[in-house]
Parts: sequence; C-alpha cells; structure tokens
Amino acid sequence: MPERKGEGPFRCPRCAAVTWGDLNYCMECGQELYIECPGCGATWRYFYEYPFCPSCGTKIKKEMRKAG
Repeated sequence: MPERKGEGPFRCPRCAAVTWGDLNYCMECGQELYIECPGCGATWRYFYEYPFCPSCGTKIKKEMRKAG
C-alpha cells in the first residue's frame, strides 16, 4: 500500500498518514486514533477536538485532544 500523507479527513495525528473510519490504530505508526473520556469512557475520533465530552460534559484536557 503506498504511503499517503496530508490527504483526506482521517489523518493520523502523529505521522499524517491517511487512515479511514473503522481503524482503531494507524497502520503506518501505530498511533491510537480515538480519545477516551476519563469521566464516562465514551470514545470519539481524535480529529473532533471537543473541549468537553459530548456524552457526559467532562472537561477534556488539551493534551488528550492532541494525540502523539
């Protein structure tokens, strides 16, 4: 599979490889592609930089929103 960087909506936050919606980890570098709420355990894709959990309202620390 050829490596593609910087294209499409599903890009790895660590290496910028193009991923797709049903992956849990980047196939190029192994970076986790989901954020988990420390309050309720809800998960969402890393590219949604929510300041608060959309399920319970827990404040999400900025370092959790930016994987790497």
